[in-house]
Amino acid sequence: MSDGPLQSLINGQQAEHISIRDRGFQYGDGCFETIRVLANEPILWPAHLKRLKQACKTLHLSVDLELLQSEVSQLLQVNKAADVILKITVTRGEGGRGYTPPEQADCTRIIQLINYYAPDTNNGARVVVCQHRLSSNSLLAGIKHLNRLDQVLASAQIPAGFDEGLCMDEVGTVIEGCKSNLLLTIDNELVTPDLSKCGVEGVMLNHLIDEFQGLGTRVLKKTISLSDLNTASEIFLCNSVFGIWPVAEIKNENDDRRVSKREGSFTKTVLKIQRKLFQDNTR
Repeated sequence: MSDGPLQSLINGQQAEHISIRDRGFQYGDGCFETIRVLANEPILWPAHLKRLKQACKTLHLSVDLELLQSEVSQLLQVNKAADVILKITVTRGEGGRGYTPPEQADCTRIIQLINYYAPDTNNGARVVVCQHRLSSNSLLAGIKHLNRLDQVLASAQIPAGFDEGLCMDEVGTVIEGCKSNLLLTIDNELVTPDLSKCGVEGVMLNHLIDEFQGLGTRVLKKTISLSDLNTASEIFLCNSVFGIWPVAEIKNENDDRRVSKREGSFTKTVLKIQRKLFQDNTR
């Protein structure tokens, strides 16, 4: 089955290729969002748009977000897709040789609809701790900029038969999955890694934090060590595409230990939150 785009718009026109002079291609000078679309409705769209806006502000990208939203609506109306991925990429556009960005840049807007084949998240995820370490940069932490080499190199270390890799920073602190965020239950408290220096501040993660807060439960942001993975009573992954994925097994390449986790009360609650979110968008 092909995972190529069903349809794509580049600056509002049907196309699949950008200029080799585009700074997104040359330097990774841009940002992106990846959004699940169910029954032609983009899930958590306001939150994705907010993060995209923040990324453009951080990178000083002047893009017409109203025009971009109009183009997204146009693409969705034409396709009327049941279950696909909407990927939005914004680059600084074409520029001359060298790192210095042009004073007046005409941003490139790339919008794609891509087929999606959801993994079976009913079975617990098999996860490996990757040895490649994430780079730290507090300015770029949280946003989805186009330089994903850390995730590429870490993902290459995921063995066949495993579903996700866990990434650490340069000092060995557990940060996130290659394509997901992480939540754990430690001493009956729900915690998630501190993402102030590296990692992606996930849209689904923030949605879960808000939902738990509404239920009277705080999600604490803490420094997570490898030993915390062994003592946690519940561990689950989340992102805005596959949703929630409880962790059944973790393999650490350093000592080849395997730790099985069971579905507990927090995991059951978070799965209910996911069902409500996805079902409300498919009615």
